[in-house]
Amino acid sequence: MVGWIRVRVAGMLIAGLLPGVVWGVPAQKKPNPDRPTLPYSMLGPRRDDIDAYDSKAEPVARVSEALISVNQTGWELIHGYYPALGTSREGPEKRVHPDDPADHRFFASFANEDPSFSPMPLLCMIGSLPESQLSGPLKNLHNELAPAMALEDYSSWKLDELRKAVDKLTDATATRKGVKYRTPKRRLSFKQALQLYAMTVALVRMETKWADKTDSPPPDMVDFTNRLRHQLPRRISDGETAVLLLYLPANIDEPLARGEFEERADVVVIKRSDSTFEADQFPVYLTADQKEWNPSWIELADVISDTTLVARKYEHDWTRLDGPYLWFRPDQLNGEVVYRATVKFQAAEIVIEAERSIVRRRAVKRADRPADYDPAKMTAFNPDVDAAAVPHDPLSVEPAAIAEQFNGLKWPAPYFSNAFRAWCAYGRSTTGRTDDGRTWVFVDADAPRKGAPASSAPSPAGIPQSAFTTQQTPSW
Repeated sequence: MVGWIRVRVAGMLIAGLLPGVVWGVPAQKKPNPDRPTLPYSMLGPRRDDIDAYDSKAEPVARVSEALISVNQTGWELIHGYYPALGTSREGPEKRVHPDDPADHRFFASFANEDPSFSPMPLLCMIGSLPESQLSGPLKNLHNELAPAMALEDYSSWKLDELRKAVDKLTDATATRKGVKYRTPKRRLSFKQALQLYAMTVALVRMETKWADKTDSPPPDMVDFTNRLRHQLPRRISDGETAVLLLYLPANIDEPLARGEFEERADVVVIKRSDSTFEADQFPVYLTADQKEWNPSWIELADVISDTTLVARKYEHDWTRLDGPYLWFRPDQLNGEVVYRATVKFQAAEIVIEAERSIVRRRAVKRADRPADYDPAKMTAFNPDVDAAAVPHDPLSVEPAAIAEQFNGLKWPAPYFSNAFRAWCAYGRSTTGRTDDGRTWVFVDADAPRKGAPASSAPSPAGIPQSAFTTQQTPSW
């Protein structure tokens, strides 16, 4: 009986030593050393670490929710008069000239096709029309829209006034990552949603509550709000051209190569001729440092369930798992025109004729990013004129910045002769007894300097060969 028990125990020990694959259980994956982890015995980040993370996450959440509310209420306002606009049609698109295979225009429901489906370009067109030329539902929509699009200059308000005004239109809540922020109240009108968005952009720009809780350097909220202020409504006079930058934070794409993520915005150029508007749209990608924005340790599972959040809060690490990169970079990638529409406002009808092009990978050019994000300074990529940008070559070495080159210079070390060292230490530069009568100083001959011919002068007799001054106290 005892022998059988020993056999069972030995079998269990052997089974425990075999790899899990043999038993149908995958072996434990070797951990990635670059993957963020909390230090041993630490249960969570400190309050300071959480505040530093929230200082980046809260402004993004507040602005994003306010912008989504504007888009939703804007389309609701349009659908009250034109239910077919802003909706996807079933079946094939109806072509404007089906008999002409070279004409790719079709009757569309959108004046632009940005990823967030912003109604702002179409609303700007409707609000710019003179009331005297309108009738029917178009006139009623214009009359409801015009006063809502007249906004105050909230940048001139005091900080406390902005906070109170925003609090009246929002409720306290938290993101799924535990960041506390304020979300728009339900059932806001389009006018209220538009006011809230404009006030939130102004508030984020001047907010001071994170002044002593952010990283060093802190997120650049001026740069961040510059991306957002170019999609506020504006009137377009006859013969005028207006340009909008439609930007929804954390809308990422892969413009150059798979695995290189950049934030996307869309430029919409609107030209007016009487009651007809032409709109051209092209994407721009706000470049980021891929090593910081998209580190190699991010796995596909992290996009679904981010298990590194606590450790990244501890390390103050901000990646594409969180949202936009809030630091300015000097370049961006401009794409080709991907959507072109002609919007005609007739007596009581809105007709949109559009043409869509296929976005080709790497069909972008590298351009300077305007510091104020003025979309009028951005131009689309023209393959006949512009050089196409290429993905970063991992084998190439980018030249260092001037400041880095200067700081990396190895300056020649100062040279001091042995005689000078002895004079500084003992008040004499030749071999002999110091003034106290007790210390005898030996001064060696200087060693040849690097790159200089060796000295042929003989060393004094009895003097040790040393590069340093030596000290000896003789006995009496």
